[in-house]
Amino acid sequence: MSSSSETSAELWLIRHGESIGNRDRIYQGQNDLPLSPDGEQQAALLAQRLAALHLLRPFSALYSSDLQRAWQTALPCAQAINLPIRPSPALREIDVGGWSGLTFAEIASRFPEEWAAAYPVMDPERVRGGGESYRQAQQRAVASLCAIVAAHPGQRVLVFFHGGVLQAVLAHVLQLPLPNKRFLRTANTSISRLRLTTDNDNLTGLVLGINDIAHLEQSGWTLASVGPE
Repeated sequence: MSSSSETSAELWLIRHGESIGNRDRIYQGQNDLPLSPDGEQQAALLAQRLAALHLLRPFSALYSSDLQRAWQTALPCAQAINLPIRPSPALREIDVGGWSGLTFAEIASRFPEEWAAAYPVMDPERVRGGGESYRQAQQRAVASLCAIVAAHPGQRVLVFFHGGVLQAVLAHVLQLPLPNKRFLRTANTSISRLRLTTDNDNLTGLVLGINDIAHLEQSGWTLASVGPE
C-alpha cells in the first residue's frame, strides 16, 4: 500500500493592488508599503468580481501575506465573501535586504555588481542586498502553498501575495528555469488559477489561467506593466 499523502486543491493566486512603491518605482521587497489610491480602487473592483463568483461556487478559505499591500487588497474581498483572512509571513515578497525602499536608479548606483547580476538576466542563486535569493524565495512560497493545498483538499482557495514570488511559483509549476519567470506577467490584482497537488511536500499541477484582470478591463483599466518587486 502506498504511503502517499497526495491532496489537490484549486488555488487562485492574486497579486496585490498597486502600492505606493509600485507607483513611485521603488523596489519594495519586504518593505511594508500601503496601497496607492489606484490600488485601493483595484482591490474594490476585484472584491466585486470575487463576490459574484462566490455566489456561484463558494471559496473555502482566504490566505494573505501579512504585508499591508497584500492585506489591504485581501480585506475588501474577505468582507465581500464573509471569510476571515489567514495571515502568513511565508507569503511575503522576496527579501531584498538593503535594496528595500530604494529606487531602481539608486540600487544600480549603490549596488552596481548585484544589479547587473539581477537584470536583464537573473541569477536565481544570488542573494540581493543581504536578503534572500530567488531560489530561496521560491522554495519558501512553494512550501507555503503545499501546506495550503494539504489543508484544503478539493476546495477553492484565495491566496493574496506578491508579484515576484507569484512568478516564481508559476515558473515552478510550469517547470520553467527560474530566470524565465521574468517572462510571466502578473499585473496588480491579477488572478492566476492553478489546480495544485501536493505529495510529500512536492507541489505539482496545472495552470488554468494567468494574469486575468477582467475586473479591471471592464472598468476601463489597461494591462499594467510589472517591474521589479
